[in-house]
Amino acid sequence: MFNDRDLGILGAGALLAVLCLFLPFSFVGKVVVGFLVLVGFMALALLRLGPDRVPPEVWLTRRFRYSMQTRQYVNQQTATRKTESVQESQKQKPERPTFEREHHAPSFNTPNTQTVMRPVDLAWEEVGVYPLLTALLGVVGVYFAVWLANGGAEELALWFK
Repeated sequence: MFNDRDLGILGAGALLAVLCLFLPFSFVGKVVVGFLVLVGFMALALLRLGPDRVPPEVWLTRRFRYSMQTRQYVNQQTATRKTESVQESQKQKPERPTFEREHHAPSFNTPNTQTVMRPVDLAWEEVGVYPLLTALLGVVGVYFAVWLANGGAEELALWFK
């Protein structure tokens, strides 16, 4: 039902966002850093790359494998005729092959047939909104509990007094 990879990334991001409470910053700084960490991990869970929309680790694996493989270059030439006699080849100069390039007419996109090529996409349908909101609300709840324990309860008491 759920993608384990995406849930693992969201869980790791939520855990790191909670662990940001141990940073030596003010509480507002801890909240900002934790929020940025959580948003970064959410974006990583949603990120899909390449024309076939694969996760970043699959895309990087493909790119690395492609960069490490050997290339096969071909020096393609026209074939020589071995059936010709040696006398004919000595009398006439051998002709150089001429290559003609095919020129295609440029095709312009009309408003009805626009193609959109995006190398980066977010997999909203695959991951869904509910796991993202669950991680976000869990982290917000932990931060709220820590704020209450560190003197937020007294501030709330002053507001409701």
